[in-house]
Amino acid sequence: MKRRVLLLCAVLLSSFVALGAPPDAVTADQAKRDLKILKRAFSDLHPGLYRYLTPEQFEAEFAKANAAVENGSSIGSMYLLGSQLAAAVRCGHTWTNPLNQPDRVRAVVFDGADKLPLHVRLLHDDRLLVTASSDAAVSSNEELLAIDDRSTSTLVAELLPFLRADGSNDGKRRAQIDSDINGGAMDRLLPLLHPPVSGQYRLRLRGPQGRVHEVAVSAVTANGREDAMKAAGFVPASDDWQFEIRKGIGLLTLPTFSFWRSGFDWQGFLDRSFTTLETNGVKRLVIDLRSNEGGDDKIGDALLSHLLHKPYTVPASTPEVSFERVPYVLARYLDTWDFSFFDHTGHVEKTAGRNFRLLDEQPPDRVIVPVEKPFGGRVFVLTGPQMSSAGYLIARDLKASGAARLIGRPTGGNLRGLNGGQLAWITLPNSGVTIDIPLIAWMPASPQPDSGVQPDVLVDPTLEDVARGIDPEMAAALALLRKS
Repeated sequence: MKRRVLLLCAVLLSSFVALGAPPDAVTADQAKRDLKILKRAFSDLHPGLYRYLTPEQFEAEFAKANAAVENGSSIGSMYLLGSQLAAAVRCGHTWTNPLNQPDRVRAVVFDGADKLPLHVRLLHDDRLLVTASSDAAVSSNEELLAIDDRSTSTLVAELLPFLRADGSNDGKRRAQIDSDINGGAMDRLLPLLHPPVSGQYRLRLRGPQGRVHEVAVSAVTANGREDAMKAAGFVPASDDWQFEIRKGIGLLTLPTFSFWRSGFDWQGFLDRSFTTLETNGVKRLVIDLRSNEGGDDKIGDALLSHLLHKPYTVPASTPEVSFERVPYVLARYLDTWDFSFFDHTGHVEKTAGRNFRLLDEQPPDRVIVPVEKPFGGRVFVLTGPQMSSAGYLIARDLKASGAARLIGRPTGGNLRGLNGGQLAWITLPNSGVTIDIPLIAWMPASPQPDSGVQPDVLVDPTLEDVARGIDPEMAAALALLRKS
């Protein structure tokens, strides 16, 4: 009888605790188990874990994370922790990818009415430009000076430790603060770090005429904001490829190389564009790759083949993995698009370090051969920090081959090497937070600097340029081509 009473009390107590707990609560034990699984996943699966991070730094990051959940956590806080731990690896393919989050995480991080009713763009000197607004109290082209008395410089410094990039390439991290398809950090992270107070954000703004004013705006859902902006005539940037000839100069805009499960004939588009240039006798060309986060690197090779006048050899990188077979204790939390990635038994060779060389994937130097009739004129390529993965690779090869001059800002990615090609994502069982982990590290044949590709002509847009509708990178490229 006594035992029954004790059991009943325990059940009632647990029910009381559950009823009093927030719906997204994660207990301390649950949070620590999630962190233990994530730490094991990074240790066992990530081949580039120590490319920029020392083992001591890795241990210290997880020690801080465990201390942070000592009194329990929440789904939102675990998303922040997962983002910060992923960002600490300093790998552009390691992150809390929004596309892979389960519904319970999406409900907390992405779907709430806690977003700014604005689009922003981060420019030189940590200045934030409002590029669109769904709130009548805020106009496009105003400068956002502060949110709830936090300056933009303070907010940028807070956000950077949660943002992905390869190595020390902070330009890529900063680019993710922009409100576009490759960014969105203000939507994902700001409400978790600084939720709206009583459903509102207080903004300090400076108008185009220099007048500073403060307004309180209601927080909104991301979908509601986008619908309101579109109804008011806002047109979001498109990933569609575009080609035109303007005043004797060809303009080719390639915002992405990612066409998985798409019927788009990118090869035909490139061939037709260059045929049109030849037919019209156009000898000057600008290629805009600034928004290109990558995709299929074969597209970059095809583009390069239209610009080369002699074969170009791309030095091979060595592919390495950190496991022969994924441990069973991790496999049940993992997903990917090809499960052969998880078993390399008999196809790897141990290196002197922690990794294995992939024997079946050891590529020779790659030779890119020009097409039969390559483009015969001058080429400028617009570059910027959003360019990573295959977008970074084409910038690297264009510059190294001399096929084009680069103009704009340094790219994302890193000359020291990338991790990618094969990816998995791990879903932490208690919080549901999902983290992308690349499974191949590409090691360059010789030591390289810790940076993206530097342009031949550096052009860094100012807030005033963009507010006036000026595209200084494009303007500089057109001016140089017209002089020639």
